[in-house]
Amino acid sequence: MIRRAQVEYDALDAIVRRLRPADLERYAFDERARIRWKVKDVIAHLTAWKLRDVRRMTRDRGPLKPYDAPYGAGTHEPNALIWERSHRTPGKKIVAEHRAAHRATLKAIRAAPAEYFAKHHSRHWPYDIVQHLSQHRRQHLEPLFAEPTKR
Repeated sequence: MIRRAQVEYDALDAIVRRLRPADLERYAFDERARIRWKVKDVIAHLTAWKLRDVRRMTRDRGPLKPYDAPYGAGTHEPNALIWERSHRTPGKKIVAEHRAAHRATLKAIRAAPAEYFAKHHSRHWPYDIVQHLSQHRRQHLEPLFAEPTKR
């Protein structure tokens, strides 16, 4: 699991390292989107949901930190709250939170008892640490650096 989490983090962080401050302010969703997420908002979204898995793993019931995914009905409400915070947070801070979340993830995985891992058999598990990151990285961030197609 550590290897899977590290591989996905490395792929995402390779993109994050290429981003200039202006790139963080670019729109990652088009104008048809319900909420116009910028690149920094996507990174904050991934960080928040990744930290939700960390809270589950560590059984943390303490107060949420500002960058944690808030609890709410379904996913739209928490995502809207993540966006409300991230759109006014400087990109540099969001990038720092992204890296801190990975350190917290590795620490949580290493500290979790073996029984915790024996209960999960889905190839998508842990969803927010691996699969969710991968989906958004491919859908919203990799296209920023894709070569334009020739007609």
